[in-house]
Amino acid sequence: MIFPLRTSRWTRFLTSTTGPFEAEVADDVVHVRMGWVGHAEVPIARIARITTQRWPWWAGVGVKIAKGMVAFVPAPCEGVVLEMEEPISVHAPAPWTTQRVLVGAEDPAAFAEAVAARRAALS
Repeated sequence: MIFPLRTSRWTRFLTSTTGPFEAEVADDVVHVRMGWVGHAEVPIARIARITTQRWPWWAGVGVKIAKGMVAFVPAPCEGVVLEMEEPISVHAPAPWTTQRVLVGAEDPAAFAEAVAARRAALS
């Protein structure tokens, strides 16, 4: 399932990129893509916890490295935090290691539900 990331009329200008801005929940991995500025491949089996967190406007937009996480946020939003059992490598835009990935999905509840369902199916 493909979930678009929340955007605003300023997204393309502020991130200096065109899409895709999306998160795809595949069989065993969540693919997060934000054009050339970053992407992540999050193994669903390594997700320990799924929570939400508000990403404020003043924290900026794009692929952001913040307090122990990498956030994929084309616009301020309620994001879904995927917390891993161990660190993974993401492209933000250079390689970076993190245990928490925040995904600014347009429909955070549906995205979190899809990830949780795949996680349960893999258990």
